[in-house]
Amino acid sequence: MIFSQRTLPVFISIIIFSQLVFSSCLTPRKIDKWIDKKYGNTVQNKIKNNDYITIKAPSTSQSDIVAMSQKRKAKLLPLLFYWKWEYGTTSTLNQAIPNGYFNSAILPYANIKKLRDKLNGQKLELTINKIPASFSVVDKGGLVFLVLFYVTWDDIFMDPEKQDLIVSYKLSKDNAETKSGTITISDRNKPLHVKVFHSVKKTFWSYLDQYNYNIQQMSKELIDKLIKEL
Repeated sequence: MIFSQRTLPVFISIIIFSQLVFSSCLTPRKIDKWIDKKYGNTVQNKIKNNDYITIKAPSTSQSDIVAMSQKRKAKLLPLLFYWKWEYGTTSTLNQAIPNGYFNSAILPYANIKKLRDKLNGQKLELTINKIPASFSVVDKGGLVFLVLFYVTWDDIFMDPEKQDLIVSYKLSKDNAETKSGTITISDRNKPLHVKVFHSVKKTFWSYLDQYNYNIQQMSKELIDKLIKEL
């Protein structure tokens, strides 16, 4: 089919509009529903301690809201023969979720590494200052018109906001502080792209599984670093 100068812009606009309509199902409301289905029963879990480790976290809202998602600022580059777009949502998890995965990994791993023996009677207090809790669902696409036909592409992926795990520690014995410091663990989370013919929802849940695992691995890495500083 041959397009005139008048019909070409209309044709491209229709294609772009159809792409946007197709991907508009990735709304903040839908993303929040997916997250809620994954974590809905874990938000109110409280941090547990043992007889030699106390874990503290900044005060968080007691709300049972699992996550807050909002639209990202859309980007659109509309030229005569080339269009490019990017839009999506940014989600922030209830802080209780990553805190819970941190807690569930720290205590068993500390026992495995025989941290109690290395403390030699000291008590350890850990304070979570920062922990990864935000990510985006991004849709990037484009279209190039080549005279008699066009090429279009669309890439949907989960993109973590780089947030290192930062934890302060304090050692004490007989109510007197013996040592303190701060340990930073680099964020392990990486983008996860939706493969061709794969479900966006299932890929999204796979990303959350990866996120949960990474928080636990970062927590274990924290214990390893702490032991080296003792």
